[in-house]
Amino acid sequence: MRHQNRVKKMNRTKSHRKALFMNLANALFDHESIKTTNPKAMELKKVADRLITLAKKKDLHSLRLVFAFLRDKKVVRKLFTDIGDRYAAINGGYTRVVKIGLRKGDAAPMAIIELTQKKEPEKGPEKAKAKPKKETKAKEPKEKKEKAPAKKKAAAKATAGEEKPKRTRKPKAEKKTEEPKAEE
Repeated sequence: MRHQNRVKKMNRTKSHRKALFMNLANALFDHESIKTTNPKAMELKKVADRLITLAKKKDLHSLRLVFAFLRDKKVVRKLFTDIGDRYAAINGGYTRVVKIGLRKGDAAPMAIIELTQKKEPEKGPEKAKAKPKKETKAKEPKEKKEKAPAKKKAAAKATAGEEKPKRTRKPKAEKKTEEPKAEE
């Protein structure tokens, strides 16, 4: 009997479970919102909240503990510089799990797990769009020669007496087929 079950085994070995949550946590911190099954999302919430709490401390020991779990420098850097700063004034509740129904293929319960505080859009690109563009002189379209209608062209050729023969398709090369030899 397993008293006070701390970890859901999820029908996986310890190493497989650790690798699963490492990959899910990396994806969550990289994309800030992922879609997975509901049991995985509920367990990932515990893991992610613990890692964000470590990232808020911003000391070397915390950094090494987080890197030992995530094993991705880019994600650890984002966690400590960007995500840790966002949650500096908040104690807990860093992620939310939203149930979205059943998966079509096997009817597994699906959920979206996301960080509660989204990254604010940068102001840099908005300023660039707000600048008025310099006026450029519109190029005037070149004068086009008026084309005579097709009927007039045909009439002009008929009067000149120089008609071209119509183009015809070349016959396709016939495939050589071997005739069955008669037995003697």
